[in-house]
Amino acid sequence: MKDESANGDQRFGNFARFFKNYMSASAIIAASVPIPVASLKLIPTYAQQRGYLTVYSSLLCFLLVAFAFSVRHGLGERIFFSGKLRGLIASLPAMAIVCCVGCIAGYHWTLERSLETWAARGVISSSEQILGVADLRQIPNSLPLTVYYLGIFVFAETAFVMMALREYLQEELHLEERALMEPGKKRKRRPGAADARPE
Repeated sequence: MKDESANGDQRFGNFARFFKNYMSASAIIAASVPIPVASLKLIPTYAQQRGYLTVYSSLLCFLLVAFAFSVRHGLGERIFFSGKLRGLIASLPAMAIVCCVGCIAGYHWTLERSLETWAARGVISSSEQILGVADLRQIPNSLPLTVYYLGIFVFAETAFVMMALREYLQEELHLEERALMEPGKKRKRRPGAADARPE
């Protein structure tokens, strides 16, 4: 029973170390970005949407960090030792960045269409005024705006998490840099680390 408790404490310690060493400077910051972005109004957003968009985007980003760590064993095998899906997993950060840019473009395009709808309805107020006073039930393209907004932060977080997780797994598995730069060559662990595995 004591051994199980010790193992649990060790796993929690590894989890905390992972956050501190690899995520605090990138993924955790990225997960927290929606909060200051919303409070400083750096992205034009309907006031009625700003609150829940901030909560949802931060929540999804933190859940993504926790999920990635929970499946680290399977990812480690596929990233470094299995030829199957290795290329796809390696390209995930780049794909996430492209999707993030796409969501940024999609959000602003949809927001412009939404504001144009107000003009078509005969509303002559400025964009800032419309964004500030529009009722949630009357916002044109409300759902697409929500999806694009969440996508901006979720895809950015995905890129951060995948890059940070790869570095973490490489360190935990004690893999040589040279071996990683030689495609097709069997991965070798550093001397004295034959039994190392991500906890």
